[in-house]
Amino acid sequence: MQSPLVSVLIPAYNRPLTLRAAIDSVLEQTYPNIEVVICDDSTNNEVQEMVESAYLNSCPQIKYYKNERNLFIENWHKCFNLSSGEYINYLMDDDLFHKDKIAKMLFFFNEFDNIKLVTSFRQTIGASGEVLPPIHATARLYQETRIMDGKLLGNAALTRCLNVIGEPTTVMFKKSDLTGEFGMYQGKQYTLLNDLASWLSLLSKGKAVYIPETLSYFRLHPHQNNNTLGVHAFGEWLDMMIASRVDGFLETDELYKTALLSYQQRIKNHPYFAADILRIETILKTLDS
Repeated sequence: MQSPLVSVLIPAYNRPLTLRAAIDSVLEQTYPNIEVVICDDSTNNEVQEMVESAYLNSCPQIKYYKNERNLFIENWHKCFNLSSGEYINYLMDDDLFHKDKIAKMLFFFNEFDNIKLVTSFRQTIGASGEVLPPIHATARLYQETRIMDGKLLGNAALTRCLNVIGEPTTVMFKKSDLTGEFGMYQGKQYTLLNDLASWLSLLSKGKAVYIPETLSYFRLHPHQNNNTLGVHAFGEWLDMMIASRVDGFLETDELYKTALLSYQQRIKNHPYFAADILRIETILKTLDS
């Protein structure tokens, strides 16, 4: 059987210890043909020293690049552009892969037509790797493996105002199917929701697969990047909901209302989102007229 190259992309930042565990989870994969592209946005040399001493002399499948300046979201683009694989799976430097992740996800691309995205249940773990109960967004979405129209999976996230599809670590896709930069959707670059923006771009084009078994591990800890982005970035949800209708998501007014009201419920007590509350009320009045 042909074994296409899979690129695992790691945008690294100041976490050499968890990065080492992340890299090891890739090297332990049962699938044989993988490259690892690490683009290092760190503010110090700790990641570089760890990667050079532990891997570069013995692991030719690992490619490492130290950025001369902090690239932020452009570091994600750099990883993508430097990759050579037919398939892409990002890996956050504080997350882990199950050893069968790549093999089990690639099966669906090989066996079924028009698959644009494969995701799975992801197990939440703590700072030391201890198993944690799911948070609301990471709860198991289905009890059985499902192959579905991509818009159904997109709607599951949009109507809940939760990324139930998964973080970048969770999802595999074909490189040629993502025609824009990672995190771009309908001409807008998203930061906090860069993963969901890309998932919607992919899901608009075909089918999705959801696997209910644990194929990745999502680490929750006090120093996560999302915790530093603040409440402002949460406002990306409304722009995404509005833009998604162009691609056929939230196709009925009822689904659109459900999504808007879900977002409204999340922001109703925060003064920063007063403008969004007004936007939602205007849209709802238009839908009801």
